[in-house]
Amino acid sequence: MRFIFLAVFLCVASNGYALPMGQAIDKAGQQRMLSQRIAQSFILTGIQPDNARYKAQLDKAIKQFQENLDTLQANNDAISIRGDLLTVRNLWKPFKAVATGPVTKQNAAELSEKSDVLLTAAHAYVQKLEKLSNHKGAELVNVSGRQRMLSQRIAKNYLAYYWGLESEASLEKLYADLAEYELMLTFLKDSQFNTETIKKKILKTEGHLKYASKGFDGDMSLKGDRLIFVITGTTDTMLHNMNEITHLYASELENTEQVAAF
Repeated sequence: MRFIFLAVFLCVASNGYALPMGQAIDKAGQQRMLSQRIAQSFILTGIQPDNARYKAQLDKAIKQFQENLDTLQANNDAISIRGDLLTVRNLWKPFKAVATGPVTKQNAAELSEKSDVLLTAAHAYVQKLEKLSNHKGAELVNVSGRQRMLSQRIAKNYLAYYWGLESEASLEKLYADLAEYELMLTFLKDSQFNTETIKKKILKTEGHLKYASKGFDGDMSLKGDRLIFVITGTTDTMLHNMNEITHLYASELENTEQVAAF
């Protein structure tokens, strides 16, 4: 009887669970950010190998990506698009292999390239989740979540330029991302769904974006490691702010879904 009970339990557990759509889009959106944060941390580890913080940051991001992937895999409400998640998982395996390997310039260049491919697949999955949700609030979770990714891709491309991986291409990507970040921040600021808390956090993020832009435009007198510290610190603050905003949008979406259920 104990064997039968265990078998039934494992069967039920393997069937997964229903993840609120706001949380699902949030976690799937995190994968976009983590693809860039992992590459950024890898490059930072190469630039400053004696700084243990960057290696710890790299390990944490790799662990978080894997945990999110497993959580999303168990989401029964997204079974219809599980094939898109499988694409992400298949790209993650070779990406992770490089990310956990030796830190060299060659591997950093390869990881940076793979991070953009993984990002594209992760973004496609988020888009499918938003469509599956069929709610206007889901777009806000998606867009604000993408801002988290842009903050880390901005930093990654600057570091790639600094380390001499892709000088011209990295700068072009960096300024394109800065323009998109600013544009989407305006889109979020104009949303009718914003609470006072969200409005304040968006305005705060605008200030950090302007500060970071000064560094990229050469307006700061800082150079070398000090400039890296300021730019990565500022983009991490932008990430933190947008992470909070994304969680708030996800909570609003979840509350809307609960009301609709009654």
